[in-house]
Amino acid sequence: MDKVALQAKLDLQKWYDSQTMNRDMCGAYAFCVYCDKSVPLPCATAFEKLGAPPMPIRKPKKPVEKQDAKKQSSSLGKKFNYDKVMAKKAARKSLTFAEKYALSDSILKERYLRLQEELTSSLPKQAQIKSRISKQCDTYRCDGEIVAKITIIGTSLRINLPLDPNAPEYNDGKTPHVDTSNKKVYEAVPFQFKVNSRLALKRALDLINKVKQTVNETYQKKRGQAE
Repeated sequence: MDKVALQAKLDLQKWYDSQTMNRDMCGAYAFCVYCDKSVPLPCATAFEKLGAPPMPIRKPKKPVEKQDAKKQSSSLGKKFNYDKVMAKKAARKSLTFAEKYALSDSILKERYLRLQEELTSSLPKQAQIKSRISKQCDTYRCDGEIVAKITIIGTSLRINLPLDPNAPEYNDGKTPHVDTSNKKVYEAVPFQFKVNSRLALKRALDLINKVKQTVNETYQKKRGQAE
């Protein structure tokens, strides 16, 4: 394939992918590390430097539905001003958890609400897990102890739980996670798990149920001692 045709093909693929992902995909490919916009046909030149195999054209999937954040006046009980938030984002300032949530697509929101529902349901009243949304995250506590934190990093929904990241049962390749115990904010909940797919959501719910089982056992033990 000649260079002009390759550039046209790459431009078409960028357009398709941008439609699918709802963002500009320029700079998101492996060959972009070699990009030099000062030369003619920059994408094709970078692609050839990478030595990549021929790139098949993938037509766009149905775009992920997004709620119109411009019309929102609040997010997760916090005041929300779209123009101010976008100005913060353009200035590369940190967004709050509620602001990130407001700008997220409907799939991430659905997964977040499912995690929230699972964390706060099906426990005795005295052992209920309660949510408190701060600037950085949504923190869940029971009897003063942190049992979960939910964050949004980029477009990634993540949950931190009080599980041992080094336990063999979580290192079998089926539950990819990150040990965040080196960060003070995650000391109580060092097990970080990305919830970016249906399967990941299912596994996250299973992990939450393990945590809830421990919470309930602790409550029952305290209740027995009190009696």
